[in-house]
Amino acid sequence: MTKHILALTASSLLALTLTGCATQQADIAALDQGLNTAQAVKSADLTGLLTQQLGVTPTQAAGGAGALFQVAQSKMSAGDFQQLTQSVPEVNGLIKSVTQSKPSGLSQIASGASALMGDESNTLGAAADLYSTFDSLGLSGDMVSQFAPVITNYVSKNATPYLTKALTSALTGL
Repeated sequence: MTKHILALTASSLLALTLTGCATQQADIAALDQGLNTAQAVKSADLTGLLTQQLGVTPTQAAGGAGALFQVAQSKMSAGDFQQLTQSVPEVNGLIKSVTQSKPSGLSQIASGASALMGDESNTLGAAADLYSTFDSLGLSGDMVSQFAPVITNYVSKNATPYLTKALTSALTGL
């Protein structure tokens, strides 16, 4: 009889343990799914924010943000830009979303003017490329000045003040 009670107790403990493990695995799976959803939402945050605040399409938001990040990349130090992409991982995806077009005549003239003025960072050429990209997205040039503060504000919530300042400096004057 004692063996029978001992066997029932062991079986009961095993059943409770297995139930607990199954519940814990379900909780872990739910947590993993929640984290994946949170990461997906975070990735879409900047595009969604631009869409919501500026009334542009998701394609326009991603392309415009990507174009601004391209300009920032050309003006920021490589180390600072790498830190920015680590703090705001969607930057690389946004840059990749920008359709590369053949440089326009205006862009080439602006690049030449920048070179003649001794502007090694090619500010005029970068600005001409940026406005050309916005135009190809169906956005007017004045939208650049509307995108920039939304982007820098978003970055300020995800990156250090130093990186936010570096990005702001890179986008100033466009």
